[in-house]
Amino acid sequence: MQSSSAVLHIGWMARAVAALVATGRPVTCAVAPGDAAAARAAGARVLVVPDPTSTTDVLAALARHGLAVADFRAVCSGLEFCLLNAAAVAAVGGGGRADVHRALAMRDKYVQKQAVRAAGIDTAGCAVLDDLGTAGPPDLAFPLVLKPLDGGGVRDTRVLADAAALRAAAAAARAAGASGPWLLEEFVPGAEFKVDGLVRDGEIRLLSVSRYLQNLIEVRQGGLVAHVVLEPERHRELYAGVHAVAAAAFEALDHKDGVFHLEVFQHPQDGRIVFGECAARVGGGRTDEVVRRRHGVDLHAEWARWALGLPAGEPVAPTVADGAAIGGMNLPAPPGVVTAAPTVEEVLGRPGVVYAEVSLAPGAVMPDTTAGSNLRAGLAVLTGRDEAQVEQRLRELAAWFTDRVVLAPAH
Repeated sequence: MQSSSAVLHIGWMARAVAALVATGRPVTCAVAPGDAAAARAAGARVLVVPDPTSTTDVLAALARHGLAVADFRAVCSGLEFCLLNAAAVAAVGGGGRADVHRALAMRDKYVQKQAVRAAGIDTAGCAVLDDLGTAGPPDLAFPLVLKPLDGGGVRDTRVLADAAALRAAAAAARAAGASGPWLLEEFVPGAEFKVDGLVRDGEIRLLSVSRYLQNLIEVRQGGLVAHVVLEPERHRELYAGVHAVAAAAFEALDHKDGVFHLEVFQHPQDGRIVFGECAARVGGGRTDEVVRRRHGVDLHAEWARWALGLPAGEPVAPTVADGAAIGGMNLPAPPGVVTAAPTVEEVLGRPGVVYAEVSLAPGAVMPDTTAGSNLRAGLAVLTGRDEAQVEQRLRELAAWFTDRVVLAPAH
């Protein structure tokens, strides 16, 4: 039997597990074989499972080790694809900080949009297609966006201009052996924003709004995945509109406690805020580094405190000076076998860069980043005197980094 304060984390996410370990509670991780060594090095007890997203696999691993769900004070996950499984496993033990209904509403895109639309919140109409090959166009107006129901990072997501494009997408899916179901939703015009923060007892405690330099769907055409945090005092109307949509959406989704990562659009004609989708997790990339530096809030620490039923912590002094700006980005690189790439130290030497990761090394294979917004050569966070300078530096860093990645000759 575990200590009554023990916590079970499903899947491997270094910063989430580190935040749990920092609370002093014994941490057990149910992870895939390839992540076992890293989890042990982080100070966690390890349960190796074939698939952390499988409730069966996690429950079986617990049983093999003589453990029960009820032995843990909390069952949680910082990973998007494990959130629902964590709630399901917790339910087996009769509790959990997030029940299955809420976890499902914060994960399944169709369930989420239906709940939000029912509450009168502006969002895209959508439909589920079980089989692209046999379904005709639904009662939605083109252009439409096609995506997997359980997708992420705009993988396998495309904009369809008309019914012919839908038929072509169906043919491509059949050729690739891709199966449904699929989500088809109305295309929302306008600029896309990422919204990150913390909600406690139904009250939004932190709301950080960032403007993407290019909408995420544009990564399919080689767009840059980068954002600049907008200052509340300079964008009061935008922040007020986003806050209103976020508060109403969280009420509709019963997300009253925890962290959040929200995507919204601003309609180009009337400026109204349109709900995109929302997740009960820390935003990807190095959103945590950006928010900590700008707002003095450690989102992973706050997520861990929520998971363990602890009160929210107190913000610390931000490191970004008043009036300055900050942003983050995925470092882009061309696909192929890498023979040389900039180092972390070289990236940190570029103007304004305060944090960097580089995942490329000689011999590494760089994937095609147009396949998804979570595919990258590294990450960077940088600052500037204002939003315009940060945007300029993000674009310059992307061009500089890409130009210095050397690929092996194609055979």
